[in-house]
Amino acid sequence: MRLGRVATRLRWLATMLVLALIAVALLRMDIGRAMTELGAVRVPWLVASLACYVAILPLWAMQWQLLAPRDPQRRLSRMLAVIAMTSTVLNTTPLLVGEVTGVVLLATLGGLSRAAAVSVLAMDQLLVGIAKLMVLATAAALFTLPRWMSGAVLPLVVGVPALLVLLAVAAWRHADLARLTDRALSPRLRDGVGSIGVALAPLRSPTRGGSALALALAKKAAEIAAIACVQHAFGLSLPLSSAILVLACLNLATLVPVVPGNVGVYEAAVVVAYVWLGVTPERALGIAVVQHLCYFLALALPGSWKVIRSGALTLSVPAPIGPIQPPRERDATS
Repeated sequence: MRLGRVATRLRWLATMLVLALIAVALLRMDIGRAMTELGAVRVPWLVASLACYVAILPLWAMQWQLLAPRDPQRRLSRMLAVIAMTSTVLNTTPLLVGEVTGVVLLATLGGLSRAAAVSVLAMDQLLVGIAKLMVLATAAALFTLPRWMSGAVLPLVVGVPALLVLLAVAAWRHADLARLTDRALSPRLRDGVGSIGVALAPLRSPTRGGSALALALAKKAAEIAAIACVQHAFGLSLPLSSAILVLACLNLATLVPVVPGNVGVYEAAVVVAYVWLGVTPERALGIAVVQHLCYFLALALPGSWKVIRSGALTLSVPAPIGPIQPPRERDATS
């Protein structure tokens, strides 16, 4: 009974925390400007933009389902819940809080070991980086990019290949790494290193790895479609390539999310892109505020609703890092 009361209190505490984070994020936005601009836009196009942004969540869930160790008992709906709540925290808190939350939710709701959860997050970050580089490469092929963008892309150009090499070594040489660290690490940490290597199996599979990359690109395509819908809502006559440029600016400006929800940074990136495309600064600011509001509503609210309904943050402690056991094959005679 006492544990039940504690769980109930924790559930309400988690609910209040999520609602407070969303409220703070909304207060930081220029809601007044957004309401003014909404009076003159085509609402059906904004609904289409919201739908495109919401589509990112199931695509993301399918991606993590591919990256996670195979488990026939883990349903896609459970992974979608993990993604929705992770997205809520990512869009309302500073750097690393959302990533840590994703690992915890994968271990609790998703049933993964912590080593497998960390591996899924690492592969996700790699795929996100590759997708961002492809968006930037496409924008560079379509436009002569501003000088600041050419300089800002350097962290991605260096960081993504470095992460790829690190994960590739861990995926293909995890047994060698375990032997090298045999004396330097404790048995538990050594088992964790080996487990992470085993959990990176999608990198060794062209089918799983390629499918996960395709889903990462599909998420970017959904963002481009959402941006294009906002343009139509404001009556802008711009080619689809302009939406790619806007997304490229956003990918660079929000690379390190220091400000919760990227409030201010997001709007500034969109304004810079549209002004460069010839839109007046005043109109560009209105577009930026409304676009960010659509993004926030689509990617932050669904997870908060899930937390409030299920109390999913009052979960057990994540499973300890340990070796991942391969699934047992059923006896043909049974």
